[in-house]
Amino acid sequence: LMGYRVYWRLTTEPEWTHTRYVGKVDHWVFKNLVVDNYFFGVAAVAKNGAETPVIFPGAAGRF
Repeated sequence: LMGYRVYWRLTTEPEWTHTRYVGKVDHWVFKNLVVDNYFFGVAAVAKNGAETPVIFPGAAGRF
């Protein structure tokens, strides 16, 4: 495992619109972001760059 990539989008968007690689961490804090307006997902990133599917706590639509 190399780290994690966080995905987010407005609740009105059908697909992930933003992403940030956050490294090998066990938490991440977004600053200046109203969390009630967004859905969030996380993918694990392997050392070879391969990513797992985005994990989201509910139906997320297309990835």
